[in-house]
Amino acid sequence: MKNQEYDRQYSYKTFFQNLYKTHRQQFAFDAQDIQGVKIWQKAFREALAEKLGLDRLTTIGAPCSVSDTVLLEEQQEEGYLRRKYVLQTLPEVYMPFYMLIPDRVSAERPGKGIIAVPAHGANKNTVCGVGETQEEREKIQSAPLECYGREFARRGYVVFCPDPPGYGERVEPLPMEDARFIQGKRRGSLECSCKDLAQTAEAFGLSLTALEIHDLTKLLDFACGCAEVARDGEKAVIGCAGFSGGGQYAMWLAAFDERIRLAVVSGYVHGYYDSMLECHLCPCNYAPELWKLGDISDICSLIAPRPLYVENGTEDIENGPDGIEGPRGQVRKIRRAYEIFGAADKLYHDTPKGGHQWYGGCYDFAEQNLQGSI
Repeated sequence: MKNQEYDRQYSYKTFFQNLYKTHRQQFAFDAQDIQGVKIWQKAFREALAEKLGLDRLTTIGAPCSVSDTVLLEEQQEEGYLRRKYVLQTLPEVYMPFYMLIPDRVSAERPGKGIIAVPAHGANKNTVCGVGETQEEREKIQSAPLECYGREFARRGYVVFCPDPPGYGERVEPLPMEDARFIQGKRRGSLECSCKDLAQTAEAFGLSLTALEIHDLTKLLDFACGCAEVARDGEKAVIGCAGFSGGGQYAMWLAAFDERIRLAVVSGYVHGYYDSMLECHLCPCNYAPELWKLGDISDICSLIAPRPLYVENGTEDIENGPDGIEGPRGQVRKIRRAYEIFGAADKLYHDTPKGGHQWYGGCYDFAEQNLQGSI
């Protein structure tokens, strides 16, 4: 028998494909009425929190109060004031973030809020149009649409934009092995240490996803307490938005925290099967056995019936081997939850022609749908 007849046996791909296909995900959406959806959402959130290690983070060390958040600097920009803060999210862990306050907004005239989450290859600076380094200035010049934090501020939103774990000022030092064999190498401000953090978190029975959600929830605590953010009764009127990896964590934050009134997920919605077995995205996308609980469509269904804007370029390689039909299939599954709530008009899927990028078609949707009571 010729060697080439054995070639495909050298790969684990078929093994993993069959493993995935033969396992029914525990929380695959199958609710039939509103009460059923609410019961499913509660049970799925609890299972996810345990699987991700998110519930453990709230018990580690003394609680960190957002009242201790420190203002580091402020700068008047054209049309808005930019403040830089730092808040503590876990013992010995601090997160810097920007707050952009439009000139027409004040405590007496509050505006809607948006948490804008950066993508891989970006940080709070580039999302807010701040070029402190040469690579950041080049990024802003080459991809101005990805300055969506700045754009939301120009449109009158109070913006909160963090460096998530492993991004920007929070890039981890090079591991000893890398430093030894790549002498002189230093991580730039647009690099990301997701892989290192994901592996370390997993070794401790946690996940990078849990660290991200935890940090963003702390930022949401701060944002909801700001007088500049409009309120509907006792609740802040605030949404979240992000592109690519930032879209992933906008999705997670909205899925877990119902204080988020609207979510914009750009360049991220696809299926776990394609993501794990074809695209091989960054380890920050996964946690051990997460795939056994549900798919990305199921996570997005936790957002229902709150407004959700999904954006996928038709030529985005991260859509998977079936192209744009992969994300479309996911959105069809998400739509079932919205239809049960009678809120099909609150889910919008935009598929502009092009590759992996933020297109910015969401602004009208956000203006129309980020309102008071949901």
